[in-house]
Amino acid sequence: MSGDSWDDYADGWDDDPAARAYSRAAYASLVQDLEQRGRSLDQMRVLDFGCGTGLLTEQLVDQAGSVHGVDISPKMLAVLEEKATRLGWTNVTTSTTVPPDGAWDLIVCSSVCSFLDDYPGTVSQITAQLNPGGVFIQWDWEATEGDEGHGLTRTQIDEALRSAGLLDIDVRTAFSIPFEDQMMEPLAGSGIRR
Repeated sequence: MSGDSWDDYADGWDDDPAARAYSRAAYASLVQDLEQRGRSLDQMRVLDFGCGTGLLTEQLVDQAGSVHGVDISPKMLAVLEEKATRLGWTNVTTSTTVPPDGAWDLIVCSSVCSFLDDYPGTVSQITAQLNPGGVFIQWDWEATEGDEGHGLTRTQIDEALRSAGLLDIDVRTAFSIPFEDQMMEPLAGSGIRR
């Protein structure tokens, strides 16, 4: 999808209860992943890649040192920027491309990787900007082999993270929460930079 396509969703995205429930559950799984690695969000420099309107950023902002949101949709970013101004988040910045200076302690990608034209290449490119020991984590809907819809298989995630040179890779069901008449059970894939 192009940035213009995502622009169409910007106005009502934050009002979607499913999107809010997903972001809260993703945040809880992130905290658990970091704890298992002996890490915490305290003062981390975070890249929220594919941040949309910043629902995950909302969860990160109080504990992280800084959060930089990147998204191809200017209207999604405008919603995040308005929230940051209104709520006094002085540690949040945004852009439509990944800043070249990097040095991230944590990169999060919430439901974005399956939309990338070159998923393995993009993961390699952005994780190259992680500090040594920095953590990458993504959440995406699980696809089965040969599935035509959006999503990624466990194998695709594992191979992309290995190709990016990450270590201590973990691919698992991130969370399982009921929402209306369905279960949300996306995959999480995470690893650390050597």
